Amino acid sequence: MENQNKFSVQPNDKVFATGVFLQAFEVELNGVKQWRWLAVGFEDDTYFEDETIDLYDYANSFDGLIKNNEQENVS
Repeated sequence: MENQNKFSVQPNDKVFATGVFLQAFEVELNGVKQWRWLAVGFEDDTYFEDETIDLYDYANSFDGLIKNNEQENVS
């Protein structure tokens, strides 16, 4: 299906959805390559189970994606 929009989004462009910046990335899952939108930045508050949480845009581990305030305050 051809893109019917009057604008052109390129692979390195970022788009904004409510509260999140998205960028297209080509990924390979189970040997299948496809393009997906991935969050590359956040705006305003982020919530999980009605609690405000702080997230990092990227991390070297899954646990590193969420800011842990308790550990940050430990001297």
